Amino acid sequence: MKRIWQVGNALSLLFALVANFLVGAQILDLPSINDISDKYATLLTPAGYAFSIWSIIYVLLIVFVVYQMRDIFKPRKENTLPQIIGPWFIIASICNGLWTYVFVNELVWLSVGMLLLLTGSLYVLLWRLKIAVDNPRFKTIFCVWWPLMLYTGWVTVASVVNIASWLESLQVTLAPLAANVVLIGLGVLLVILLMKRNVRELLLACIWGIAAIGVQQIQAAGNPSVSTTAFIVAGVLFIAVVIHAVSQRKSLVRTMTKRRLL
Repeated sequence: MKRIWQVGNALSLLFALVANFLVGAQILDLPSINDISDKYATLLTPAGYAFSIWSIIYVLLIVFVVYQMRDIFKPRKENTLPQIIGPWFIIASICNGLWTYVFVNELVWLSVGMLLLLTGSLYVLLWRLKIAVDNPRFKTIFCVWWPLMLYTGWVTVASVVNIASWLESLQVTLAPLAANVVLIGLGVLLVILLMKRNVRELLLACIWGIAAIGVQQIQAAGNPSVSTTAFIVAGVLFIAVVIHAVSQRKSLVRTMTKRRLL
């Protein structure tokens, strides 16, 4: 079963990459994602540059998949990663690939379901893998923690944006007050998540997306209150990440000092 999960994770990621390439390169003679995003743009739509984060995420996901397959030819009992991952990465990757197709076909309601299932699957992985809870080797942090946390953080913001686009497709325009409430609420939830799960890299991806919302409002001469709120929320989250990192470092130093004394 372990090899099935390992191969399944690799093939599902390949499916997501190919699907995104085919749609992104418009090989299938479909509208671009940017065209549909612009058509259903809202006060929560981020600036176009923000989507460049996918390049980093996909490179790290390839590293992640290769890492979990490192013993595929000579299985080792200590590599329990594929079993813990189970079907959840496969589900996330399939949803990723399908999302691009349904979104450019303007099935926005279905794209929301796909993205929420993708996001939910990634949060399940964070909990199952105990990401940012224990203190593993750097190899695990780089090959497992960082890929999944950046991925989860970005799709968290993307889910909020996708829901807003779906409402716009139903001709329900998001008012500035509602957009501000959503941004503040998202910021509060992320701070709580940081305090409980130490997911700093996840927040960094969210900060990237939220700040891009503010930039888009400035570039499009949109609503100044939304841009201000987005920048404030992004700034508060960044400060929270820095404070958390410093406090965790001090705690780690104290722990190591005690161990040496003992």
